[in-house]
Amino acid sequence: MSSRFSGIKVLVLGVGGTIASTITEKGLAPSFSALEVVKRALGGDLPQHLEASYMDLMRIDSSLMMPEHWVRIARAIYNSYEDYDAFLVLHGTDTMAYTASALAFALRGLRKPVVLTGSMRSVEEKDSDAPKNLKGSLEFIKKAVELGISGVFLVFNNKVILGVRASKISSLDFDAFTSVNYPYVAMVYDTGVEVRHIPRRLLEEPGLKLDDSFDSSVLVLKVFPGMRPEFLDVAVSHGVRGLVIEAFGLGGLSSVLIEKLKEISEKVPVILTSQPVFGGVDIKVYEVGRRLLDTEVIPACDMSKECAIIKLMWALGKTKKVSEVRHVFLKNYEDEVRPCL
Repeated sequence: MSSRFSGIKVLVLGVGGTIASTITEKGLAPSFSALEVVKRALGGDLPQHLEASYMDLMRIDSSLMMPEHWVRIARAIYNSYEDYDAFLVLHGTDTMAYTASALAFALRGLRKPVVLTGSMRSVEEKDSDAPKNLKGSLEFIKKAVELGISGVFLVFNNKVILGVRASKISSLDFDAFTSVNYPYVAMVYDTGVEVRHIPRRLLEEPGLKLDDSFDSSVLVLKVFPGMRPEFLDVAVSHGVRGLVIEAFGLGGLSSVLIEKLKEISEKVPVILTSQPVFGGVDIKVYEVGRRLLDTEVIPACDMSKECAIIKLMWALGKTKKVSEVRHVFLKNYEDEVRPCL
């Protein structure tokens, strides 16, 4: 790397996914390095005033992504932090929103942009969306560095989404991601990047600090009419340290489930989120929801489901006490939640 270069230095991290996959007899499988992906997608031509270096951490389908992989990515960014102005993670789409939230919480005091992107079709396919997503990511990185915008973002199909607000909503369409209960940070056009909203992040650390302990002993349950409450006892008795309950609408549950959650929420943290993608929960609206106000159940408010799961794992990585998990979970770190209590 030339020491005379005065532009924006970007570290591109390859972790696999469809964007790095090749077609094999057994189906798509990640095989291309980060450098190969960029060369195939952009012909090696980066936006003006950008210089990229490359690091391959893993080559896996994102459905195989585990907490230890989030930690590996976070530590790679942490260890390279002083040498680069921004970071671009090439990732599979299926769990990209989870990884984005995990990096946002793990990298405390982050004052540079970290962008995740991928594609719905392999970079070697003629109609791949990899070129558009890569170009859009790099254009946003350039704008973010110029404007001093920091944090973790997901860039896909010309949309810039705050990482903790991202959710995958289609398994086929190029327009695969949305921003949950939060405006798009920016849009990428042929004429440039239009910044629409700058996140309000809590930057308590004077410098970058790793906070990358995640406890995956959590269980996510989607309620349905007739769900038997005793199943929750089985989960807790088998070592579940935290529950995420996907309720109806704004937080509706059957009377028997409410009684069971009153009991369980005194033992382990119980997060209440909503089955619909948009709107979140507000247990103050309906009578059935208000019955949860005098329990230890913790509402996820307007958080995305992906973020709620990751934030619970992160909180449990710090403490197992219900009251302390509640404090961490309801605190707004990355503009991930608007309090609803």
